[in-house]
Amino acid sequence: MTSEYVFENKENLVSYIYHKLSDPTPIKLQKAMYFLWAFYAATYGNIDYNQDSEFNSEEKYPRELFKPAFEAWRYGPVDNDVYSWDKTGRIAGFENKFQAKFDDENVEKTSQDREIKLFMDDLLKQIDSVNDFGLVNRSHEDSSYKKVYKDGYNHIEMNPEDIKKDYIEYV
Repeated sequence: MTSEYVFENKENLVSYIYHKLSDPTPIKLQKAMYFLWAFYAATYGNIDYNQDSEFNSEEKYPRELFKPAFEAWRYGPVDNDVYSWDKTGRIAGFENKFQAKFDDENVEKTSQDREIKLFMDDLLKQIDSVNDFGLVNRSHEDSSYKKVYKDGYNHIEMNPEDIKKDYIEYV
């Protein structure tokens, strides 16, 4: 992969998540995006290709799963674009849209795609097993959220580097 992001088009990611969750509520969808981005950034997005490791510097993973635009809202991190898609019914139209490189027939094409799919599917399975407010409570524990959130305010930008730092400590 040579792209900056695994998902250049956020609609493809939202569609993928939507299809993987058993009950893709708006909260669960938002928290899935947040946790996927954070854990990806702290793992694959944090590989130092200059150090001797199992990772091939010729086949670098993209640094980010998608372009982050998280804001601190009352119920945790939110991507406002995805929120507005949900409020206007646009996500329902994603039913037939699917990220082709991650469907089961195409994922074998590259080991990176296979690895990223396994990573995402494993994390989504864990996210799916937690109720909405369990995910909200967990996201409220992150210092990147706590340091910017102000009660009664929405659209408070979260710093992606701060999110990544939080999750580097977790992994």
